Amino acid sequence: LQVRPDLRVITLGMRRHSALHAAVAPDLAAGGVVSRKEVSEHGSPRRLLLLAMALMTAGFVPVQREIAAIVGTTVRQPAPIPVRSSPKPMPAVGFGTCCRPTAKGEPLIESAKAYLASGGRLIDTAQIYQNHRDLAVAIREAGVPRDELWVTSKVKVYVVSTSQDVVRQVDKSLKELSLDYLDLMLLHGGDGWGIGPERDVALWMGLIEAKKAGKVQNIGVSNHNRQEIERLEKETGELPAVNQLEFHPWVPAETFELVRWCQSRGIVVTAYGSLGGAKNSARGEVVAQIAARRGVTTAQVLLRWALDQGVAVIPGATSAQHIREDLDLESLRLSPEDIRLLESATIPEDFTRWRNCKSGCAF
Repeated sequence: LQVRPDLRVITLGMRRHSALHAAVAPDLAAGGVVSRKEVSEHGSPRRLLLLAMALMTAGFVPVQREIAAIVGTTVRQPAPIPVRSSPKPMPAVGFGTCCRPTAKGEPLIESAKAYLASGGRLIDTAQIYQNHRDLAVAIREAGVPRDELWVTSKVKVYVVSTSQDVVRQVDKSLKELSLDYLDLMLLHGGDGWGIGPERDVALWMGLIEAKKAGKVQNIGVSNHNRQEIERLEKETGELPAVNQLEFHPWVPAETFELVRWCQSRGIVVTAYGSLGGAKNSARGEVVAQIAARRGVTTAQVLLRWALDQGVAVIPGATSAQHIREDLDLESLRLSPEDIRLLESATIPEDFTRWRNCKSGCAF
């Protein structure tokens, strides 16, 4: 019995049961499902039981009674985004782990595993979320090779003052996540978090040190405006690789300007708050109209909108169905009219505005 999380393929005694393997291999390799009839013709009830046990061990759940075996089918996703000087590109659709009751403990472990089983490869976390140890469990149990995985975390900036403080915080995150390195570490906030110019530069120098030491492969910022980013580059010579900020169709014009400026400088932008938070959950009259016309969910409409702006997304979800829907964006296309309607609509009721900047980004 062999479980291969890298290919989401499960085979039964490939060498000894060649007839069974020949019957089901095409479906497995294609990421499909195997019917009860196909397996029962070639495999004994004992082998079926072993297969079911393997599926459960790997975190897969049968979705139809008539299916005897189901592979953790990966979702075809948008192309990853190149990051300046990074040894690998950044997945365009990540898994956010902020700001919901299920973003800790067993619910988070299971949902993160569902995301990885569906082919997702970017986990976004932060020190203030207090869920690093839970994510370490999920990553270990999912069995995804480390070089396929992208893990982003963020420094809790209001508890650090010097560059060495930041290096120590990076070490703490690595220990909690049980990782040898982080793919991306961000300063979680700047002026909007009460971090003045001199302190912001000092903290940025700490991330530069962590990168030089091999603890972090890429460094960036969150909730930073153009003035703050230009100051970091001027004082250190190092430009952030990523800026993560609130971004959706209803941010102010200055946020759109910041996104375009970041992209013109080779800074990748990642959006948070794409779906409006728990109070809204991607609701809105215009969003619903477009979703109905396209035969997709409202969340998919908003996520596709951001991707069409060249911006990565990190939606959070708990159910396996919602996780797969959030990943399944490659075939969805919004028309220019869809985009015009979204951007001209009134912001939906209860759509969370985070306001993590004093000026220049989503204020």
